[in-house]
Amino acid sequence: MAEVERIKVWYDKAGNYLDVVWTPKVGNFFMPTADDRVEVLVDDAGNLSGFMIWGLSRVKAGEIVNFALTPADLPQEQPERAADV
Repeated sequence: MAEVERIKVWYDKAGNYLDVVWTPKVGNFFMPTADDRVEVLVDDAGNLSGFMIWGLSRVKAGEIVNFALTPADLPQEQPERAADV
């Protein structure tokens, strides 16, 4: 991961998710991980830019949300994206 100057962390109570982003770029998109509560933010080259944890309020006290943040663990297929007009 490249040197990070700032990490943006926020919790969206209405959406019930925690979002952590360290390299925001236009064109980044979220990809699922092995844990259905977690998605990682990647660019077209597969570089990690952050992650999101869904349903954070449902995580029980003492429960561990454990996931890998490595490009090798990401699905090879990228989601279809609308073409620029």
